Amino acid sequence: MTSHEISGIFAAFNSQLNIVSNERLHSGLSNDNFLVRAQLGQQSQAYLLKCYREHWPVVGLTAQAAFAAQGICPQPVWTDEANKVAIFDYLEGDIAQGEYSTELLQKLAALHGYNMQTVAMDISDELAFYQHTALFQRYHTSVTNALQQIAIFPRDEGFCHNDLVKENIIVNPQGMFLIDFEYAKSNDVYFDLAALVVSFTLGDAQKQRLLDDYQRHLPNTQCFYNSVNKLECYQVVFLVLCICWYSARSVEDKVTLLRTQLDSLIN
Repeated sequence: MTSHEISGIFAAFNSQLNIVSNERLHSGLSNDNFLVRAQLGQQSQAYLLKCYREHWPVVGLTAQAAFAAQGICPQPVWTDEANKVAIFDYLEGDIAQGEYSTELLQKLAALHGYNMQTVAMDISDELAFYQHTALFQRYHTSVTNALQQIAIFPRDEGFCHNDLVKENIIVNPQGMFLIDFEYAKSNDVYFDLAALVVSFTLGDAQKQRLLDDYQRHLPNTQCFYNSVNKLECYQVVFLVLCICWYSARSVEDKVTLLRTQLDSLIN
């Protein structure tokens, strides 16, 4: 996308804005993202311009507008579905490293409790997309065993982010925040919890602490099946999905890192 095209999009959003600079961001692999800095009178503002290559995430955008009001994520400020572009307030900060925070679990519990019913994510269907690849076949037995166990466990339904890789968790002096809700929809909340385990490389004792900490932020009336075994089954399927996804995009450093984590888990 050229600077002229970006200026045209922002003119449609707010013709009073003066574009100061734009910068292509290379952190996103599914979409084209640009950091756009603008001036309105004496006020400076930074925006994220997101150009969707695949589906238009109507569910994610609707949810993100609600979550922004709760301080969970940046606010979407303008959308153009016809051209598949959206503008968000830009969230300054760094990709999450080290430990998750109590605040992050509070936000995640609030997200999971969001009152929006959608078609649930079908994990088997997501995995089937990669079933003919060599990588998937390498882990086929482990995936099959994990899915069989998941079918037995009680289901903890919630509205989930479904892409909680650490690149989608931003840290700044104000706290930890979530971004990129393209895949948000109903799912078992253990899918998001397993993503945190993978993103923060949690060990056995840390997994139990994660479940206990998360449960403390749920309403007293909400049932939650607290199980490390269930968590590890979801960890297997999440890791295989991520490994196959990154491999399809030739991001080999991610594939190597995640395979090391998966091999350690299943062995």
